[in-house]
Amino acid sequence: MDREQKQRLGWVKLYLETGDAGMTCRRCGISRPTLRKWIRRFQAEREDGLRSRSHRPLPTPGQKVQAQQVGWIM
Repeated sequence: MDREQKQRLGWVKLYLETGDAGMTCRRCGISRPTLRKWIRRFQAEREDGLRSRSHRPLPTPGQKVQAQQVGWIM
């Protein structure tokens, strides 16, 4: 488990112990949406859910090249 995962696990454990999202966010310096995201991932996937995920976009279909454009390229 890397440093980020340990930090996120600490946030989730603090929330689960106290049940107070506001206090957890203030103490840890994170926003409520961020805390909710990590809690959801932890509940769904346990510690594996606390890993960072890629923000890379999904592949998009290639642009279609028209016949006239092919002539310009050639």
